[in-house]
Amino acid sequence: MAPDSPRHIPRLLLSGLDSLYVSYYLDLPHGDLDFDELAYRKERVQQSRFDDFAEITLGSETFALPPFGKYPYRYILANDAFEVRLSENLKPGCHVQFYSQGLWLRGGLEGMSARFADWCGSLRLTATREEVVSRADWAFDYALPEVDFLPEHFVSRAAKSAVWHEHAEMQTVSFGTGGTVIRLYDKVAEIRQQSAKAFFFELWGETRNVWRIEFQLRRERLKRAGIRTIETLKDYQHDVLRELATKHTTLRRPITDGNRSRWPLHPLWKQLQRDIAALPQTGLVAEIDPRAPLDWRIYQQGKSIYGMLKGLGALLHAKGQLPEDLSLNDVTSSLESVLRQHYRKPAWDYDIQKRIKAYRLGQW
Repeated sequence: MAPDSPRHIPRLLLSGLDSLYVSYYLDLPHGDLDFDELAYRKERVQQSRFDDFAEITLGSETFALPPFGKYPYRYILANDAFEVRLSENLKPGCHVQFYSQGLWLRGGLEGMSARFADWCGSLRLTATREEVVSRADWAFDYALPEVDFLPEHFVSRAAKSAVWHEHAEMQTVSFGTGGTVIRLYDKVAEIRQQSAKAFFFELWGETRNVWRIEFQLRRERLKRAGIRTIETLKDYQHDVLRELATKHTTLRRPITDGNRSRWPLHPLWKQLQRDIAALPQTGLVAEIDPRAPLDWRIYQQGKSIYGMLKGLGALLHAKGQLPEDLSLNDVTSSLESVLRQHYRKPAWDYDIQKRIKAYRLGQW
C-alpha cells in the first residue's frame, strides 16, 4: 500500500488556539474594583480551616478567590472561562489566562476577549494602553491509529529536546525551551492522567488514538513575528505557524540518505502544513452536551471506587464477615456500615456544598 494512501493520512479533528495569556494595562484605581474587599475576603479564606476559596461576584462575572496569589500578582480570580491576576501597584496590573475550555466552547478568541471586555466595562475599568499577548498555545489534534515514527525521525532547529515514554512506548516528544516549544504527544493519555479535560472526547468524537501537535510561543518569539496584541495575533498567526512547521521542526520518513533534512516529510507533517495553510479561525465555537464531561468523570470515580471495593471485600473476608466467594452485592451491602463510621452530617453537608460550588465555578 502506498505510504500516503487515504488509510495512512492522519485525520484532523480540531485546530486552533488552546490557551492564551494576555497582560492588560487597566486604570484600576478609578474603576469599581474594590481591592479592600478583595484583601478582606482573601484573608478570611486564609484564616479558614475549611474553605479553599471564596465565591465572589465582581461586575458581570462570578469567581473563585483563592487564599494565595501568583507572583508578582496579589490576587487571583478564576472561573470556567479565564483566570484573572490582579495587583494594585503593578503595570500591567492585570494578567489574564484564557482557558482552553473557554476558547473551544464559549466563542473562541472573539467570544472570550469580548467577554473579558464586558467584565471590564461592568467595573468601569478602562485600558490605558494596548494589551500585550505574553503567551499563545496552538493545538492540532489528529486521529492517529498507528504511530509509525520515532523521536529520531524529527529534524529540528531546537538546541534541546526531550522524550517521555510510558511502558517503553513514546508518549511525548518536545523540542525547544523558553520562547518556542513544539510538542507532539498522546492527548488521550494526557487527559486521563493529568488535565481531565474530558470535553475534548465529545469535540473529537473519539476517545482513543488522538495525538496533539502543540506550538507554544512566549512574548519575545511572538514579538519577532509581529504579534503583540490580540488583533495582530489574528493577523499573523498563520505566518508564524507556517514558519515553525516548515523551517523550525519537521517530522520525516527515514531513507538511506545520511542527511535527515533530505528525508521526505511524514504524512502527518504534510497534513499539518496543509491544515495550517487552511486555518480558518483562532478557536472553535461549538456546542457540546454539558453532561458528557460529567459522565466521564463519574465513570472515572466509579472505576476508582470499584477498585477500592475489591480491597475492602478482601479485608472483610479476612475478618470473617464475608464468604470467600463474595460478590459485588456482598461488598456493597456492607459498605454503608463501613462508611457510617466516618459520616458526620454537618461536615458532609458542608463538603458536598463546597464541591458543588467549586464545580460551578470551574474549579475541578
